[in-house]
Parts: sequence; C-alpha cells; structure tokens
Amino acid sequence: MRSYLIVFLLALLLGFGLTPLAGRLGLRVGAVDRTKGRDIPRAGGMAILIAGALALLGLGAVWAPVRGLLRHSWQQLLPVYAGAVVVVGLGVVDDIRRLKALPKLVVEVAVAVGLYAAGVRAATVWLPFGIVELGPLLGLAFTVLWIVGIANAFNLLDGIDGAASGAAVFALLAMFVASATLRQPLVALLAVALAGATLGFLPYNFPPARIYLGDSGSLFLGFMLATLAIEGATKGPAIVAIAIPLVAFGLPVMDTTIAVIRRAARGAPLFTGDREHLHHRLLDIGFTNVQAAAILYVVSAAFALASMLFLNPNLRGMAVVLTMIGAVVWLAVRHLRLHEFFELGRLAQRGVTQTKAIGFNVQVRRASDALEHCASWDEIVGVLGMLFEESEFDGVRLVMVPPGRQSRRHEFRFEGARLVERAEPIQADEWGVHLPFDIGSGGARGELAIFRRYGRRPLLTDVNLIVDGLRPALAKAAGRVAPPAVL
Repeated sequence: MRSYLIVFLLALLLGFGLTPLAGRLGLRVGAVDRTKGRDIPRAGGMAILIAGALALLGLGAVWAPVRGLLRHSWQQLLPVYAGAVVVVGLGVVDDIRRLKALPKLVVEVAVAVGLYAAGVRAATVWLPFGIVELGPLLGLAFTVLWIVGIANAFNLLDGIDGAASGAAVFALLAMFVASATLRQPLVALLAVALAGATLGFLPYNFPPARIYLGDSGSLFLGFMLATLAIEGATKGPAIVAIAIPLVAFGLPVMDTTIAVIRRAARGAPLFTGDREHLHHRLLDIGFTNVQAAAILYVVSAAFALASMLFLNPNLRGMAVVLTMIGAVVWLAVRHLRLHEFFELGRLAQRGVTQTKAIGFNVQVRRASDALEHCASWDEIVGVLGMLFEESEFDGVRLVMVPPGRQSRRHEFRFEGARLVERAEPIQADEWGVHLPFDIGSGGARGELAIFRRYGRRPLLTDVNLIVDGLRPALAKAAGRVAPPAVL
C-alpha cells in the first residue's frame, strides 16, 4: 500500500509542476481555444500522461517490486500502451487542427479493433439479471463500443471547466480501490498514478480554467479507464470487475446516453455537438461554472462510492445502485429541462392509451361516412351528437347564420347527443377548433366549433382527421340537404 501512496503523491506533484510547461507548449504549437476571448492552451492531457509515466518510472527505479511489475506490464499491456499513444496523437492533431467527427471515429474504432485482436477484449458483460457470456462477434462489438464509447463520453463531458478531469479523478480512484481490493496490483498502480496526475492538473483546470484537457487529455483518460476496466474484468470475479466500472463511470456514461437519446428523438445527427449536455443545462438554469462543476463532482463521487457496493455483491447493493441511477436520471430530466424526454414520455403515454384514441378516430371516420347518407338536418345533428357525446372535448357548439343577417345568428350547444339552442361566451381557459361550412345554396353559413380547456391531459384525438375528414363530409351534407327550420 505504501507504493500506491508514493506513486500517487509523486504523480500529483509532477502533474502540478508539468501543467504550466504543457500550457506553454500548447500555445507554441497552436493547440489553443479562443472562445473566451483569450488563448487558453488545450494541452493538459500531455501533462497528465507525462506525469503519470514519470511517477511510475521514478518509483520503479528505486523500488524493486514496482520495477518488476512494470517490466512485466510491457508484455501484458503493450497493446494498451500502443493504443494510448495513437489516441493521444489523434487528440493532439485534433487540438491543433480540429478534425471532423468521422475521421476521429474511424481511428478510434481501428484502435479498439486492434486491441481486441491483441487480446484486450471483453468476454462477459454484467446485466442486472446476471452475467452474459459474449461470443466472438458480440465480444468484438462490445469491446469496440465500450472503448470508443467511454473515451468519447469523457470527451463530451469536457464542456465546462473542470468537469471531465474531476469526474476522471473519482472514476480512477474507484478503479484503484476495486483493483487493490481484488489484488490486481498492475491495474491499481496505473489507476492511482493517473488519478494523482489528474488531481495535480485539476487546480489549473478548475473554473476559471487556465488550461484545458484538450481532446488529447479527455480521450486519453477515457481510453485508459475503458481498457483498465477490461483488464480488471479478465482477472477478477466477473460481477465485481464488470459492475464496478459500469457504475464508477456513471456520470459520463449517463451524459452520453442522454445526449444520444435526445438527438435520436428529434432526428438530429448523433455525432454533431450541441450545448445541451448536463453541464450546459446546469449553466442554462442559472448555476455558475463553479457551482455546476461542484454538482458534477458530487454526482461523480456518489457513483464512485456506489460502485464500491459491488465489492461484496448482493441484491441490496444492486437495488441501491439502480435506485440511485434512476433518481439521478429523473432529477436530470425533471429539473434540467430535457424537453426531448418529455416528448418521449408523451409518446409513451399515447402508446399506452392508444386504443382509446383509435376508438374515437374510428368514430370520426364512421361519422364522416354517415354524413354522406344524411337526408335531413336532424340526421346530421344526430350523427354529430353521437360522435361527440363521449369525446375528449369539453364542449361542442353549432352556429347557423341566415343569408346576409349576421345579427340573427343561432347558436346551439350539444348536451350529450341532444342539440340545445343556447348562446354562451367563449371562456378564457378554452381553446377550440372551428370548422366553417355553407348551408344549402342560399348563402346561409354554419360553423361547428369543438372546445377543450387548458390544463387537461394531452389530447389523443387526431385533430387533423377532424379537419381533413369530418369537415369536408359535413360541408357536403349541409350543402345537400334542406336548411334547418330556424333559417
């Protein structure tokens, strides 16, 4: 345990000392962000990478057990190290030249496929109902999705000062505790070194940031967390090794999942950025950058602590974790105004009650057919009364105006299936659909108006069907039969 503490403190000091140097390098090579009116270097990832590597090498130089572990790791984790170099190089190029999403994705997928071919792969996946063994094809798909997804999840979270780096610290510490407990010293050593280096970088990245992680940093941290989780999953008890990273990475995974659902719900491109991530929504509802970062840290810490419940897996711990995830998602949807989820909820509610909507829509179509065969106004009134007797609308009004005599308009209300002549003013809390039509050929006019009060549950009836189906049928019937006696 002493070696873990030493490498953590050494990486922290190196991260704190190297970050200003990385910032100056970023300014020199053009890896800068100019959105805040000043040049802010996007090179924090280089400081974290170098600080973590130097801390491990420094301790290995003076501590024989660590030196032996690192020497062994070159054989065990060489594909991971090679993949990390490619990912960091991709991030550096993107920080300087701003690559498009597709080329970046192609490189990331290629790295993940290469890792799978080299043996860094997920063979099982944990689900709440048990462990699922993955075959070759599913294993490849899951490995690629996991590595690319987690790397980009931290990249997407890096939208406000300190968000991604703070979340990474908590996730890395959770990985360290789990790996140390499960006696996976190599994974634990790498995780604690990266945690220390990232924590040393954080003071420069905390709002207001003087240096950003950049894509090189956020992609690197996400990539290392994803691959270390796979390495841990291959050597620990399956449910523990798989469940812990799933929960520990809860904040970036949840943010990315919500972003994908939001964009898919409204038909937007999945890989096009927007300013509607959880951290952006916190800013939009009035929190300062510091407050938003603090909230994200609390959520990240809660996920990290919750993941520790799986060190001694049981149904109670699983229930606590699932309840916490559900509560966080509910609070995010409810209070951060994620409007796409309200629309999905409305559609889900509509699906549950769709049979009622279908029933009334069928009645509208039948009424339209019946109007074609009406031979008198009494029959027209009977068809309309039967149609709206059990509808979702709160009132139905029928107005008839003699030719050229607007002052002698006759206004009727449907009471059930009966038509009663009674004039009532439109209420302030009503909205309506007005369907005008001609009566006979003498110039008389009519209007059918259906009303509904504000504040009711969402309307299931297809209003378009009333406008485009019922109105033409009513107009033809009213123009064909003899005008009512009141005209």
